[in-house]
Amino acid sequence: MSKQLTFLKALSFFHIGGKAIILPFLPLFLHLQGFSSVEIGTIMGVAPIVSIIAQPLVGFVSDKFKTIKKILILLYFAVIAASFGLFFTAEFWVVFLSFVLFHFALSPCSPLIDSMTLKSLGPERRHEYGKIRLWGSLGFALIAGLSGPVLVWIGLDKIYILFWFFSLLMIFLLFFLKDTGQSSAPVNLKGVGEVIRNKQFVTFLLLCFLIMIPHRTNDTMLVLHLENLGATALLIGLAWGLAAISEVPVFYYLTKKIMELNHLFILGVIAALYTVRWLLYGVIDSAVMITILQVSQGVTFGLFWIVALQTAAKFVPNHLRSTGQALLASICFGLGGAIGGTVGGWVFDVFGSFVMYQLMGLTALGATICIFIFYRVSAKKLNQPSVSREA
Repeated sequence: MSKQLTFLKALSFFHIGGKAIILPFLPLFLHLQGFSSVEIGTIMGVAPIVSIIAQPLVGFVSDKFKTIKKILILLYFAVIAASFGLFFTAEFWVVFLSFVLFHFALSPCSPLIDSMTLKSLGPERRHEYGKIRLWGSLGFALIAGLSGPVLVWIGLDKIYILFWFFSLLMIFLLFFLKDTGQSSAPVNLKGVGEVIRNKQFVTFLLLCFLIMIPHRTNDTMLVLHLENLGATALLIGLAWGLAAISEVPVFYYLTKKIMELNHLFILGVIAALYTVRWLLYGVIDSAVMITILQVSQGVTFGLFWIVALQTAAKFVPNHLRSTGQALLASICFGLGGAIGGTVGGWVFDVFGSFVMYQLMGLTALGATICIFIFYRVSAKKLNQPSVSREA
């Protein structure tokens, strides 16, 4: 088991670290290739829509055939194949369709890795998830910090070299992992339907969705906001790196403690912290200060993901674990990203980035109010004190 967990840490490190190349620098690469802002927005904007379909579908296939390892290997090979059309042509429709295929293969990997981690840990050690996931944050921080100078050195047009290296490394690591904790229970669409009809789970997903709309807007628009404030490529990489490294202590120290508290109460606190974060982004006009404020990622997204993942694990049976994690990811990052990216991009173009962040703060405030109202109603129904712990 120790070997399994060691390679899961490495898998998390390089998978999330690899995203530090695509997320901040792919829009800049496409701009270098001569694409307009509208074309870049169209290409990048399709990602969350693809995720909504790809993540639950691939998650269900993984549960159905009771393997995560083999599915992940196939997905990484598909990502490499699709990247040829993304990196080596300047034709819009070729790049657009290649990115659709690219993201269809890449987006299910994160929830599948989370599912493999939870299954490897088992219910008794589930609280140790954060100590594995923190390696992903470390990977993102380190690679985001290094990729900027490396891309300046080799040229942004050679971005595919870094991405292929990490993709092949992921495939190599997967050969050392095993599919563990697989349930013998049959998997069918009826079982998936039962999960979707769980009112508590669906309500929780909707509350998470409200929080993730402005978060995903920031994921899409932060680079452009920092550029408008005069940030260099090095400072942009540092901003992403600081955000990732701030998650590490949260994942390490708070995972077990957070599991002992009422998930709705903690979710409301997280939404309130997000409100403060986005409102500060909406009034500060210094790229350096915005970069420093990226350390708030730990107490916002880091806490959010612990609560969301652990709560989903409670609601979803083991034999549908990958499907449940995929549903969570598709709602938060897929649907949340589709709405956040589209509306946020429109506000950015029409009213500017400061107004965009101010509206993001108001959205997070609305989410905070909704969560605490639902928390109070739920607490009264269960005849529990408002700050009581879950049974």
